[in-house]
Amino acid sequence: MQILGYGEDALTLWAIKNKLDVILEAVEDSSDPSMRQVFFRPSFGRRGGDSSPQFGEFDFIILTKDRLYLGESKWVRSSEKLKDGVLELRDEQKRRHEVFKFYVEQWAFGSHSSWCEFADKARLVLESGVVKLLAPANSLLAANLKTVLGVIREHYASMPDIRNMLLYLHDGAAVEQLPQKATEDFDLVCIDYSADTLDNFIRIEL
Repeated sequence: MQILGYGEDALTLWAIKNKLDVILEAVEDSSDPSMRQVFFRPSFGRRGGDSSPQFGEFDFIILTKDRLYLGESKWVRSSEKLKDGVLELRDEQKRRHEVFKFYVEQWAFGSHSSWCEFADKARLVLESGVVKLLAPANSLLAANLKTVLGVIREHYASMPDIRNMLLYLHDGAAVEQLPQKATEDFDLVCIDYSADTLDNFIRIEL
């Protein structure tokens, strides 16, 4: 079955389905495909700011043999603009990566027996280091985090190499029109989707 999608989310799904090998090759990850797993648009709440424990949605999370990629996607109609060849993310987007990395390190690969114990011991570290409230026990946010972090913990024998990725999706743009670098600490991967378009829509085969 073919789906015709529009916009950044549809392009991200197309890229994960059709170009995952290309994406990983760009960051020199030749891991066995059988060792890969992907989350698409995992949500950790929409409200941001220092007064909320919610920190938004990744566009994707990729698990490979030894690496964990936390991903943001942008396309030509995204609000972020190029400046001197650098595609800069907003502060709240960069903070999302910091917060989730903290949860991976402290919860998924920590030694806490319960979320309540984790909250007692980790709250001050998170609030002082990343300036973010911890997800309350029994909240929907905590439940979503425990599910995603549980899958991550089961996937790896030990702490993975956590990498931030910025996927730039373009419709056959010339090299000089593409970003040359991403915001600090992000791997930039540019993917051309023009071969699978119908006017302004992207074809996705399911």
